Formats: sequence, structure tokens, C-alpha cells
Amino acid sequence: RFLATYNSLTDKHLVGYFSNARIRQHLQRSGLISRSGRIIPEKEYRLNAMRKDHQRYVQECLARAIFHKVLDMERHHQLEIKRKLEYSAKKERVQKIKVSLECCWRHIFLFFQEEQFRRSVEDAILMHSPHPPLGPRNHSGLHPLVAVDRAGRSQRRAPGLVVDYSGGHSSHQHRPKETAPSE
Repeated sequence: RFLATYNSLTDKHLVGYFSNARIRQHLQRSGLISRSGRIIPEKEYRLNAMRKDHQRYVQECLARAIFHKVLDMERHHQLEIKRKLEYSAKKERVQKIKVSLECCWRHIFLFFQEEQFRRSVEDAILMHSPHPPLGPRNHSGLHPLVAVDRAGRSQRRAPGLVVDYSGGHSSHQHRPKETAPSE
């Protein structure tokens, strides 16, 4: 019974031990005495210990919540970076395809312009030439004007020029004028 009520802080034989500065700091940090040196009663000590434990628990919960929030923010940030990189790569691929298509269309357009110019030059040469073309030129095996003439559309020829494709036997040959009978 005596040991249950014994408090070493109130023992007069230990006053010299507890007056040591290092021991006093330890007792203050442990919550057994106040800064002024007053001994903290056991009920108050247990209440303070429970408050400290609760405060430590709340701090740990906050630290965990902050840690998880930072992890989530980092994951979100990484996903955003990944999304932007994928979008950028996709945009770059689309741009390359557009440039490639523009280049193709430009080549096709230039090819057709060149082909159209070549045909108009050939047509002009043929219209003003008394000789038929020497060989086939287009996919059907005929020069464009030869094909047109064979189709019966020889209006493209310049007036006065006659191109003979029938080997000299034209059905539209001019007959010499007959002289009127003299009296």
C-alpha cells in the first residue's frame, strides 16, 4: 500500500537528484513537471498524454493524406504530360500526312498542268503542221488529234490545212472545175 502511493518526485531524499538541470529538462519533456517546477498530478498527466497521442495521430493522418494527395497530383500531372505528348505526336503525324498529301497533290497538279501544257503545244504544232504525227502518244495508242480526227471532229484543224490519213484517197477531194462548153 505504501508503494502504491509513493511518488519519487516528492521524496525529500531525492531533492538533490531532481535539482540537476539535465534531469529537470527530461522531466519537463516527459510532462511530469511544469516549467515552473510544479509536479503534475497523475490525472492531468494522463490527460496530457492522451492529448499528445491524439495530436500525434491527427498529424500522422494529415501527413498520410498529404502524401496520398501529392501522389495523386503527381499521377495526374504525369498523365497530363503523357496526354500532351501523345496529342503532340498525333498532331505531328497529322501534320506530316498533310504535308505529304499537299506535296502529292502539288505534284499531281503540276503533272496535270505540265501534261495540259504539253498537249496544247502538241495541238498547236499539229494544227499548223502539214504532216500527221509520227507515232502513238496516248494510252489508246493514238495521238490525241489523230483520235479526234478519226472520231469525225476535225474542226480543231486550222482552215486551209488538210492532213491526209487515208493514204492519199480522201473522200472529200476537190474535183477540178469543168469548163463550160464553148459555142
